[in-house]
Amino acid sequence: MVRADRTWLARVGGIPWFLRRFGWRQLFLKPLRMWGAPFIVPRLRPGEVMFRGEALPLFYHPHNVTWANERAVELPIAFRFMRGARPREILEVGRVTPHYMDAGHTVVDKYEPGGVMEDIVDYQTDQRFGLILSVSTFEHIAFDEDPPVTDEVEIAARVRAAVDKCLSLLAPGGLLLVTLPFGYNPAVTRMIADDELGCDRAVYLKRFPRRAWREVERAEALACRYARPYVGANAIMVAEWDGP
Repeated sequence: MVRADRTWLARVGGIPWFLRRFGWRQLFLKPLRMWGAPFIVPRLRPGEVMFRGEALPLFYHPHNVTWANERAVELPIAFRFMRGARPREILEVGRVTPHYMDAGHTVVDKYEPGGVMEDIVDYQTDQRFGLILSVSTFEHIAFDEDPPVTDEVEIAARVRAAVDKCLSLLAPGGLLLVTLPFGYNPAVTRMIADDELGCDRAVYLKRFPRRAWREVERAEALACRYARPYVGANAIMVAEWDGP
């Protein structure tokens, strides 16, 4: 798997990959946002998102221009669940939260140092986890490999295999939490539309003007395009699976 929040050129594919996924405009705008983030972030007006009846503060941070994209809403949700678990009970697939907090939990990421550098489907451990989470990582499975997989059936099969592996690592009563952007990977978006992920619960959040995020129905989220009109995901799915 390949993760989304690595340094914008230090990844599989480099500039050609970035252009295919995000276009010429973002090739210039992303570094400008990164350079300007230390000045912009302190001046942003605080915001919040309602998630399962709880108001969570939006998260703004210079790293990976979190203040400008879906990380602003994904990370508060991830932190909400992490606060209820001890670090040794947490497994993260894709190294995202360690860029923003030092929780001391296990991280599996095939491409980025700082944890266990393996594909999650190859990860072997006798430990079972109370919380397994993944922030905008599963949509990169196969789709952003080198070379990329283009067959949607194969992509879906590999995403499903990653989900199944995570479920096998859950402790009794545990939880798998995965966030996914709409429109980035057509195969994953189709899986969501066809209920192929098999999650137990899901919340769909859509971005509105002034960095506002609100819960919407799945059909409305499915109609959102990636990177239009706002940078990054314009809608995300927060999916949950219960452990055995």
